[in-house]
Amino acid sequence: MKVINRSRVIRPSSRGENSESYKIDTKKVTAEDTLIVNISHEATAFQKSFKFNGKDLANKNSIHFKAVEEGSQTKIEWSGAKPI
Repeated sequence: MKVINRSRVIRPSSRGENSESYKIDTKKVTAEDTLIVNISHEATAFQKSFKFNGKDLANKNSIHFKAVEEGSQTKIEWSGAKPI
């Protein structure tokens, strides 16, 4: 069992208008692993970590999230898997 860490920075300043999703590669995650995704924001103090069971990712090439900014709040919406 391994713990696999991935980090992403939300960068609205350099993101294309049609590029809403951030991709997390999960090809090397096995059913026994745990994936931890750390997300931060380039312009705010937003930082959050999400944990995933490897068994939910083992047969997937990737998962994605969208960063939804509502006022001063940032919400993360996942597709492909749900964090535990």
